[in-house]
Amino acid sequence: MWLIAKSSIISGLMREATFLVALPYRSGAGPRGWAFWTADGQPRWIGPRHTNFYDGSICAFAPHDRVWFDGGDLTTLLDLYTVWTVRHLHLEVFGRWPGKQYALLGADPRVQAYYRKIECNDDELCGCGSETLRYAECCKQSDLQWDPMQLMSLFLSRVPGGFSTRRPPRSVLEFINGQSHLPRIAEVHLQMNSP
Repeated sequence: MWLIAKSSIISGLMREATFLVALPYRSGAGPRGWAFWTADGQPRWIGPRHTNFYDGSICAFAPHDRVWFDGGDLTTLLDLYTVWTVRHLHLEVFGRWPGKQYALLGADPRVQAYYRKIECNDDELCGCGSETLRYAECCKQSDLQWDPMQLMSLFLSRVPGGFSTRRPPRSVLEFINGQSHLPRIAEVHLQMNSP
């Protein structure tokens, strides 16, 4: 099923967040959600930081953090999405991501190093998942020891298209802009349309 929810985020903010969430009935597929700032009826996608590759969906938590699980309470899921949106607002205003963050979990350490080099600012928590150390004082020095061209090449071999793939599917954008009907979940949910 599809869920559309709105969150006012902060009292007095002149925009709100609109979440479009695909909730498949298939066990194990998990939700796929997209967030948009809406003000005066004009939606603007929230991203690309902390969105998933190939579909620009919200990446608000890591499964191993066990803060939400398939079939869990939808209010909790929307709360996690709302906190993620507040973090995006903080990034927009102050230029840095507040809170814990991860590089690509389970990926080759060189791929993770490349991701951190591109995504993490020195004064943000390190993309290794540290809860206390900033990138500059944690993994940055070891990340800089790798050959940048080799890292980029390896990253692109594992994530074809790279960072440019983090954008919502056209059918999701057309729906949120009022130009089409809801897409079929199987067409936009990566876990539903992979073999």
